[in-house]
Amino acid sequence: MRWSVLSGGVAWLAAAGLLSACADGSSGAADKRVAMAPISFNEIAGWADDRHAEALAAFRRSCPRLTAGPDTRIATDGGEKTISAAEWKRICDTGGAVKAGDARAARLFFESNFRPLVVQSPGKFTGYFEPELRGSRAPSRLFTVPVYRRPPDLSDKPYLTRSEIEQGALKGKGLEVAWVQDPVGLFEVQVQGSGRVQLAEGGTMTLGFDGSNNRPYTAIGNTLVEMGVMKKDDVTWPAIRDWLKRNPQQARDVMRKNERYIFFKDTRGQAAAGAEGSPLTAQRSMAVDTAFTPFGTPIWIDTARPLARKPGATEPYRRLMIAQDAGAAIKGPARGDVFFGSGAQAADWAGRMNSGGRAIVLVPNKS
Repeated sequence: MRWSVLSGGVAWLAAAGLLSACADGSSGAADKRVAMAPISFNEIAGWADDRHAEALAAFRRSCPRLTAGPDTRIATDGGEKTISAAEWKRICDTGGAVKAGDARAARLFFESNFRPLVVQSPGKFTGYFEPELRGSRAPSRLFTVPVYRRPPDLSDKPYLTRSEIEQGALKGKGLEVAWVQDPVGLFEVQVQGSGRVQLAEGGTMTLGFDGSNNRPYTAIGNTLVEMGVMKKDDVTWPAIRDWLKRNPQQARDVMRKNERYIFFKDTRGQAAAGAEGSPLTAQRSMAVDTAFTPFGTPIWIDTARPLARKPGATEPYRRLMIAQDAGAAIKGPARGDVFFGSGAQAADWAGRMNSGGRAIVLVPNKS
């Protein structure tokens, strides 16, 4: 699930990721007209060099929901197209027959079952990832920050604010899933919508989204710009995180400007899942605006990715993604938030990615 660090959007890694979007994505079908133009696969730069078997493996993870769900609608060059569950089943069955790792057959699968359409709107691509924290199942002098599960009295109405919760409104109710050391790290996990806790007792606890307090989300990047401590063009999640850690007293008040608070459940080792409900695949799953693009749709992106640990430097980033997530800050037919996975490199890429480009949607062929 993703949000945005700035209301206009720099990916700060997690809300779409922190910057992009996901802790409470919408899911719906395309209901708006989108200008699109046909293109051949041979005209797509980088298409022949992609590892299509990876994209097919990610697409298969969407199939159980595509084949069991209601009809979906997708924007096309002719207006809108309805894809029935039966049609998705035909496509998924064909994809399921491809041998795992067979790159040539996987490429042929996409070329035979879909037709590419270029979205005639400027693309914008950010990134998010799955943060890691140090923590424990029990509180201690080192691990003092509680991670809460969904309260039983939570409804769809506005609940306690972040400030009220952090000041102890839920203390003593037995809702603690774990305790962690770093409040900034927990805030980051809340923006991303999932995370991992390296437990002092040994092992790893995986945290999955378990609801929110239904309060408005405020991008703290905007807050820091308004405070005059950061310029808008410099707002990335690494820069925000660095400021928060260097200014712990002010950081608490800044983070509380964002009233939205996320609750988590112990998913017992399950992979991070997107708003679609399918497990996310690093660098193959993407959050989209489901008002234009339904879940499960393959989307080719032609953009740029920051070079690891080299601020300002980028490299071409062209690959086939699968729409498997959504988020409050992901708006528009050519808007995407790339899931980069977990680890230091994923955090670096996601935290600094904020690139233009174009999106090419693969629309299913009729049987």
